[in-house]
Amino acid sequence: MTHYLIIGGGIAGTSAAEQLRKLDPTSEITILSNEDHPLYSRVLLPHYITGKTPRERVFLKTPDWYQTQNIHLAIQEVQHIHPQTKTVTTTSGATYTYTKLLIAGGGITRHLPWPGEEHVLHFQTIEDADRIKEFLDDHTSAGLKAGLIGGGFIAMEFAELFANKSWSTHLFLRGTTFFSHTFDQASSDLLEEHLTAHNITVHKNMSLASYNGAIAKTEDNGTFPFDVLAAGVGISSQFSWASDAGVTVGTGVKTNEFLETNVTDIYAAGDCTEYMDTIVNRQVHIGNWMNAQMQGRHVAKVMTGERAPFELVSSYATHVLGIDIVAIGDANIVHAEQVLARDYGDGRTLLFVRGDRVVGASLLKHNTDRAPIIALIKSKQRLCELSRPLSDTTIDLREF
Repeated sequence: MTHYLIIGGGIAGTSAAEQLRKLDPTSEITILSNEDHPLYSRVLLPHYITGKTPRERVFLKTPDWYQTQNIHLAIQEVQHIHPQTKTVTTTSGATYTYTKLLIAGGGITRHLPWPGEEHVLHFQTIEDADRIKEFLDDHTSAGLKAGLIGGGFIAMEFAELFANKSWSTHLFLRGTTFFSHTFDQASSDLLEEHLTAHNITVHKNMSLASYNGAIAKTEDNGTFPFDVLAAGVGISSQFSWASDAGVTVGTGVKTNEFLETNVTDIYAAGDCTEYMDTIVNRQVHIGNWMNAQMQGRHVAKVMTGERAPFELVSSYATHVLGIDIVAIGDANIVHAEQVLARDYGDGRTLLFVRGDRVVGASLLKHNTDRAPIIALIKSKQRLCELSRPLSDTTIDLREF
């Protein structure tokens, strides 16, 4: 009997388990998760915090679902993988055997390496959401002062929450741009104007060094009084147990286009995965819900014998104080050979070009560009084949 062992109980791991059960009804399936919960939706956490979604509806699976599907969910922290014996050992001393192993961990919250970090709000797990909601519910006054570290998607979630409470917010950027991998300075400046209009003061090239629950200090000894400090600094991946087992690890667990690692019968999917994307012809590391879910479903097919590459033009969006921010495909400006800008005045779309093809994009406000850009990337159409320039905003991208 085949035994599938899955490290990670998030959307990638659970989607893989669900698909494996359909494809291999008599197999054994075990999920090792370091969270003491069944699967829940990280996408719904902001709606739970604001009271739009009850806490119980954030959970996508119940304990009964795992029993009904004959999927064993074990709360365990992985310590070692032993490919020679096809076993995994955990920090509790338990040993699990496998026929095929899937690494689908999503990473852990990146904490700040300075005094007072315990006072800082983060936004990754449902426990983080509980803490944020409790603070917001307990502080109804409009006169609070909030500090915010970061310039990415998580920071924007906090910015929305604080602005909707009419709190005066100070946002600290280590550099000069928001979304430094996907925005140019002009796009960042437009977003800054929008945030400033909602009582958010942006401090560029400034980092905090400590927070005691009331006063935050900067690295140059400046001080800011804050009732609350939040950090949107992303997650980090701790996969020493994978690399110790001989699995190649870069920014994530490296795989080919079939989501296979370099070690036989070990696969990876989800936010932890740095995979070969055949659409954009580059090894990419994309962390978002849709990509993780689709990879989980796809890798199950590969693990059960289907030989097909994973192909998806992934996209992720957030809505911040009335505007949309979207990242599409290989939305990394560093790896673009050329950047084409569609400047709408009140919004901006950047198209990332490599090998005479659009491989990614970032959108500020103009969400109508999203679908045609996804189609353009998926088609692999070369720019030299287009009759009109993509930067011409008088032309609707849906016409291409």
